[in-house]
Amino acid sequence: MADQTPPRESALPDEFADLEHFVPDWALPSEERRFHRLHSVRLEELRGFYDAMLPRLPAILDYLGRCKLSALPRQARTLFDLAMTYVETSHPIDLGWKDTDFPGAYRWQAFEFRSISQRSRAESHPATLR
Repeated sequence: MADQTPPRESALPDEFADLEHFVPDWALPSEERRFHRLHSVRLEELRGFYDAMLPRLPAILDYLGRCKLSALPRQARTLFDLAMTYVETSHPIDLGWKDTDFPGAYRWQAFEFRSISQRSRAESHPATLR
């Protein structure tokens, strides 16, 4: 009997299939998850992600630029999350650091992340009054 299992749909648009293997660990949907990933990954692993993403970034930005941010299709949203993780975790390599963290510099585990709806003064911020 032939296998009737439907083929698995790709997490990314077809033109970015080469980045698919990064999705489980790097397509992170929140600033908090990206921040914790940065502080929990070894520089060598970050370098592999960085080196794969850097040359693809212009095509990723071009693709995402054709989409409406508030209505991203699922595959485009995953691509957006992958790009955001790259942007928020690339600085150790860009700055030539020897590690992704400086032990004792600050207690990154104590950072607290809040959504805009949790910020009591967000409504009175000048940027929101326009």
